[in-house]
Amino acid sequence: MKKLNYFYTDIDSFFISKKNTEKKRILKIYSLLRVDNTFMTTAYNRMFDVNQILKKYIKKFFTKKIVVCDFGISSGQSTLELYDDLIKLKIKKIYGFDKQIYLKIYRIKNLIFLFNSSNELLMVEYKKHCLRYRYFLMFKKIEKFLVNLFNLFNIKSIKSELLMPNLNRLDNCKFYEQDIFNIKKKYYNFFDVIRISNLLNYSYFSEEKLKKAILNIKKISKENCIISINRTPINKKKNSASFFIKKNGKFELLEDLNGGSELKKLMLMV
Repeated sequence: MKKLNYFYTDIDSFFISKKNTEKKRILKIYSLLRVDNTFMTTAYNRMFDVNQILKKYIKKFFTKKIVVCDFGISSGQSTLELYDDLIKLKIKKIYGFDKQIYLKIYRIKNLIFLFNSSNELLMVEYKKHCLRYRYFLMFKKIEKFLVNLFNLFNIKSIKSELLMPNLNRLDNCKFYEQDIFNIKKKYYNFFDVIRISNLLNYSYFSEEKLKKAILNIKKISKENCIISINRTPINKKKNSASFFIKKNGKFELLEDLNGGSELKKLMLMV
């Protein structure tokens, strides 16, 4: 990963040291990145309870090596923790998917513009401070103009990733850009276990779009696939999650955690 000399100040030293100020800064950066209607977030051990239940069902239903999909990975920190939690089980490979993994960063003096690979504006920083949402929207409206302006004045972008640097140590984890509403056919009938965290919920998407996502989950899941869908409420450590198994092309409920997912009825209906 090419290091950013301004935006991610001392990001490598953050993972070695325990400086709370730098930790808070990096967590804030991820929490302010906007992809569609969702926010990119990262936090530590958010999915521990979800992972423990997944482990239980993997042990119960699988004897062979399995392929796992982690959808909505943001910074990839929770994928790293999933890897650590499942490493002693028979895991063949973990795929980390998110709509945006790669970044293009443009700098004009004290202004930093973050774009995705499709030239959509994700965030703006001024003097190391993220712009408030109402100011960000002003730039968002002219995102195409900005890209044309950068090209016109030959302002080169720095290419980087949203993924945290410590993910490089994972040999059997692969990270790819995938949109849950438009998944490539090569992943159809591919996964034995799928975890979808803090991505699919009614505050982000309409019911029509959520149904489309669920149909895509069906397409990429094998028969007897274990699926978890969870949401971490704001300022709370407990996840609301539901766990399903795919039987005869339908999802069956295995277990609810803390009341279950708000998509439970939709999952059982589609």
